[in-house]
Amino acid sequence: MERLNLPLNDMESIEFTSMARELNESIQAPTRRALDKLDFLQKLSVAVELQPLLAVYAREVSLRLQVTGLEFEYEGRTYQPKYSQGSCCVLSSSLHLHDKSLGTMRYLSTKPLQQSQRQLIASLEEQLLQPLHNVLIFEHNRLLSLRDHLTGLGNRSYFDETLDCMQATAKRDMKPFSLLMLDLDNFKRVNDQHGHTEGDLVLKQFAKILQKALRINDYVFRFGGDEFVLLLAHSEVLNPNLVAQRILSMVHNDSLLNKHNVTTSIGFTNWKDSDNNSSMLERADKVLYNAKELGKNTFCYDLT
Repeated sequence: MERLNLPLNDMESIEFTSMARELNESIQAPTRRALDKLDFLQKLSVAVELQPLLAVYAREVSLRLQVTGLEFEYEGRTYQPKYSQGSCCVLSSSLHLHDKSLGTMRYLSTKPLQQSQRQLIASLEEQLLQPLHNVLIFEHNRLLSLRDHLTGLGNRSYFDETLDCMQATAKRDMKPFSLLMLDLDNFKRVNDQHGHTEGDLVLKQFAKILQKALRINDYVFRFGGDEFVLLLAHSEVLNPNLVAQRILSMVHNDSLLNKHNVTTSIGFTNWKDSDNNSSMLERADKVLYNAKELGKNTFCYDLT
């Protein structure tokens, strides 16, 4: 074997250069990590709304970890900034800041995440907590502006926003949902004979009935006056006929509504791939009119 004979001063130079490089890298590594954390935090802090924040977080997580999906659940609502099908492993992480719950983050993957990966997730979540807390406060205030002041139900703006999201999900997953339109029979008589204060009590009681009749992932909106709209998620699982019958029965058995002889008429339709917001509302409104024509206190559905 051929040996490389170098002068002593050259060998010392090589050794010194190698040691200097290692020392330099050991010094730079913490600096790079600090800069990386600062960059990540700045990206999170730019977002002022929940879904953009979750999109930023999902993108940054995907750059660092082999996760196939990401879900965030808060106060009964689930967001999917990174959608996945067929993931067999789920890591759930409860998020807290100063003992306040900020929801649950779920990491989906094809195989269990290793300890080092879990530690990286903990580090990423530590930077997420404060921006998430700020955004959730903003989201809470935003949702207050989307609520009907009398009943606490979603208003027309909230309906438009939710329907857009549900249509996007339906097109992606090919899972239809249902839209139900309702109004109160004989409600005008309550206002005319007993005044608007009594009428408001009837409206609030009817709103409570609708909320009790639905699941947590369904939506209730007041359009104004005595007109209401429901959105039932994935209605092939929950039959809209059963929901309509349940509402009719609950109205019939309510003492306040029964006292004023107030019932409800319902029209509903299922989502179609060619639908937009207006087309669904028009179909539901048409079959609601049919229910009125049949004598009220009943429901009709679109067969087209």
